[in-house]
Amino acid sequence: MKKIIDIEDLSCLCSSQVSKARIAYILYPMDMLAGWIEPAARKYGVTIVVVTGMDWQNVFSPWPAPGMPKCDPDFKGESPEFLKLLQEKVIPQVESELGMDANVERSLVGVSMSGLFALWQWMVCDTFRNIASLSGSFWYEGFMEWMKSCTIPAKSGKGYFLLGDQESKSKVFGTVGVNTQEIITLLREAGIDVEFQSVPGNHYSDPIPRLDRAFTAIYL
Repeated sequence: MKKIIDIEDLSCLCSSQVSKARIAYILYPMDMLAGWIEPAARKYGVTIVVVTGMDWQNVFSPWPAPGMPKCDPDFKGESPEFLKLLQEKVIPQVESELGMDANVERSLVGVSMSGLFALWQWMVCDTFRNIASLSGSFWYEGFMEWMKSCTIPAKSGKGYFLLGDQESKSKVFGTVGVNTQEIITLLREAGIDVEFQSVPGNHYSDPIPRLDRAFTAIYL
């Protein structure tokens, strides 16, 4: 049975505990996934938690940067604080209330800006063994330079990346295709298990089928 756990300004929609050993956190609007997480948890054999209520524009930006498009507000760069909130409050409370194992295997799934955050945090910590970045915002100012300059850590888990085949045609965000491919190359050269899929559609197409692709890649 699904339950909601509220932590500060966040709401965590939790599936039934179908596994004590594996849990997947999804940073995504809850209302889109409310009917999906319970059957998905059973299908993939993983307890699923959808986290929502974030200031999407700012908590997923790793450092301050100009808004995109240019008419949008600037990004505040609050990812370090949000990651600390996940590590120190969200994860401990959720996993305690769900009765998860102490050594549970965690995955993090993000879309768009939260897909950018999923990769950024993977480079700076080991809180999540696996990540999935769906249409990750890898056009973000300074991100490719940062990826190329940092030492990519060893990872025992899997990284899954997906991009719609129309996304690189965007006038504003068109660098996302080239940047995603560069990221895939960097991670593979570092010995990380990475899968990439190009699928039909634009940035907003087919959210549930894309999530199913990610969970299939990680868990089946």
